[in-house]
Amino acid sequence: MSKQVKEFFSKIRKNYDVAKKFGAIFTSGNRILPSKTTKNDEDYQLRIDAGELIDNRYQNIVLQVNSQAKNTGLREWVKKQPRGTHTKLATARFDTLAGDQAAETERALSELQEQARKNL
Repeated sequence: MSKQVKEFFSKIRKNYDVAKKFGAIFTSGNRILPSKTTKNDEDYQLRIDAGELIDNRYQNIVLQVNSQAKNTGLREWVKKQPRGTHTKLATARFDTLAGDQAAETERALSELQEQARKNL
């Protein structure tokens, strides 16, 4: 399953301006990446949603497994969770006012990826 996590982070780094996405203000529960389509949910298998915004500065970001995930291991992990696909696979806090947004983005992505790897 760590292969799917690694692929997810490679894809979003390649296909999105992640720093720009993370720097935007989202309502808690809204999807950040990738955009919500059946094709994306199947292809990416994971998603990053917005958590709460703290002090108008820190955006909590949440990595979750999509219900359309094709990987058997990811689907099995979801079945074991009490909240199903709403279970947080990993969380990180993104500083929307950080001076170096690229570095802050990379830090947050690395934190999410490492937590996901450990939780699976």
